[in-house]
Amino acid sequence: MPRYSETVDRVLRAGGLLGSLQPTDILDRELWRTVRDASDAVIAEGSMISDAAAFRLVRGGLLYALDDLEGSHRIFQDAPGDLGAYWHGVLHRREGDFDNARYWFRRSGQLAFFAELHGRAAAHSAEMARQSSWDPYLFTGQGEQARFGADEQTSELLALQRAEFEVLFDYCWRQAVTAS
Repeated sequence: MPRYSETVDRVLRAGGLLGSLQPTDILDRELWRTVRDASDAVIAEGSMISDAAAFRLVRGGLLYALDDLEGSHRIFQDAPGDLGAYWHGVLHRREGDFDNARYWFRRSGQLAFFAELHGRAAAHSAEMARQSSWDPYLFTGQGEQARFGADEQTSELLALQRAEFEVLFDYCWRQAVTAS
């Protein structure tokens, strides 16, 4: 796993991280308060923020990973561009608002990290491996089926959710900061 900063690495090492497809409570309140209250400089520790808008997505991604769907939603709903739209879709999928997730995925379109994500997803899912690229609609449909009782794929979906987060978060980090 790449080293980001002490704060980010603590979040990424948290037990149970992204362990629920539709979380109902914040994962680790102490760690969540640390992220919520930290300045951007503390979160970016050791790196220079080169794109403030992209760095807001980094903070939103950390809140999302800690299951603060409300806090991350406030960030993602105001985020401009395709990357913000994609995060917004991911968030709505975890909220169980699948139609809204699809809407935001349509707005985001194909993104630069999809090839890498497809490779990671193919390692966890034969169905994803059969696709020509990462398919957020397929993943959303599978999540919807799981939400309404088809839970035989839950472990696979959790692995896909984790892979999606790791690739998306890393992409945002690289857009937002320059190593110092």
